[in-house]
Amino acid sequence: MKRINHWAALVAALLVSGCSQQVLDWRNAEVNNGKIYEAGENQPFDGLVTDVPHGKLEPHLGVLRTVLSNLNTFQPASMPALLGGMQYLCDVGVKEGLPTDHFVCRYRDSQVVAYEGQLTEGGLEGETVFHNAAGAKVVVLPMESGEVNGRIRIYFAENPEQLSLEADVVENGFNGELIGYHSNGKVRTKGQYANSVPTGMWEGYREEDGTVSERIVYEDGKVASHIYYQPDGKEYLTEEQMRALHRSIASGDDFVLTPEQDLLLSEAEARYGAMRLMSPSQREAKVKAEEAQRRADKIARGLHPDCFVCDGSDNQ
Repeated sequence: MKRINHWAALVAALLVSGCSQQVLDWRNAEVNNGKIYEAGENQPFDGLVTDVPHGKLEPHLGVLRTVLSNLNTFQPASMPALLGGMQYLCDVGVKEGLPTDHFVCRYRDSQVVAYEGQLTEGGLEGETVFHNAAGAKVVVLPMESGEVNGRIRIYFAENPEQLSLEADVVENGFNGELIGYHSNGKVRTKGQYANSVPTGMWEGYREEDGTVSERIVYEDGKVASHIYYQPDGKEYLTEEQMRALHRSIASGDDFVLTPEQDLLLSEAEARYGAMRLMSPSQREAKVKAEEAQRRADKIARGLHPDCFVCDGSDNQ
């Protein structure tokens, strides 16, 4: 667990930038036309501003919060939730009243560093590393000119040594390979993105033995096929897929099962204890057959086939 003392970080910042750097606490600052001033001064502030609420710094961070919100962590909580709702206090270097230097953000009422980065006129620059409230590394974002560019890495909150997800990102969008992991380190899913849209074949893997559990093929951003596999590699239908086929069969006579679908559906019906639904024409044929059988039964009993009250006293 990595913990960085606030004052140690502050001293380090002062040493890096020179001992003559001015320090201004946010309580004594004021903002005018987007620039930071020391209260009562006419010139924008130059130096280090401490305890800046993160919300005041966010307008200079571009789409950072949006990017974090959109990240799929393969964990129960969203990324902003894992990061304590991003309610931080930050120390930031300011030039001519604008945050354009190194910054360090801490969790409120804590000395744990939530994340730190480098602000330039073009936005965030360099690797930005986020920690959860316990100090564990949870996200690494490579930044270029205010955009995420490079291979991002996300770690499990409960197991910070283990990757949860890694993916190639270009200009804030997924482009290239994405790999998700189970908490035991085995690959969970693997596939490709093109312009933030999944493309080609994606595979899912079981946590226990690493065997393929499913394959999804994407075409033009839509699922073209979705196949599930038993640990021995044999295909099978989920109950949801079985129900979907049943609905298709019952909805119209133009839907026809392929031999492969028929075999998989029969196996699924046996596994889930379900009966296959009939098509509209099959239902109509069944009704006609049942009616014909009723008429035949009446005739065999010496009754009129169209009688309504058939007690033998009236042939009508």
